[in-house]
Amino acid sequence: MKPLLQVFSYIDRFHEFVAKMTAWLIIVLIFTMTFEVGSRYLFSNPTIWSYDLSYFLSSLFLMFGMAYTLSVKGHVNIDIFYARFTPRVKAGFDIAFALLLFFPLWFLIIKLMIPHFQFSFNMNERSSFGSWFPIIWPFKLWILFGLIMLLVQGIVEFLRDVLWLIKGGERP
Repeated sequence: MKPLLQVFSYIDRFHEFVAKMTAWLIIVLIFTMTFEVGSRYLFSNPTIWSYDLSYFLSSLFLMFGMAYTLSVKGHVNIDIFYARFTPRVKAGFDIAFALLLFFPLWFLIIKLMIPHFQFSFNMNERSSFGSWFPIIWPFKLWILFGLIMLLVQGIVEFLRDVLWLIKGGERP
């Protein structure tokens, strides 16, 4: 049991590290948007790259923060009901919803995303929204990485809840 808990702890720390390192990119996003606003309104010379870059950076925050958010129980619950439950009942609901929603939806999203990424990579797909047309397969690749990290954290949380219901005591 102890080695499994150590693996859980390592995964939690890894996802926290990734989320916190990704959060530093907010500085790049702020600079990008500030530069764009200044270029557009002060000099009447908008950039050709800021839209795509802001889009890509924002997706990084979302995709690389999901696993960490799950590890700290930061995703949305219907607290009107959920807050009234005992911790063990909450664990039971978390297990049920993981089996009924989380895992099936994750597999559906991955099933749709992998061919989407493969097509993008094979065709060297480029963005059609901006005017500098950057390749977008790296963007789709980090979506896959984020989804994989979310699955790993989802498995960890699921196993924690199962172990807790079986053994009792404090939640591992």
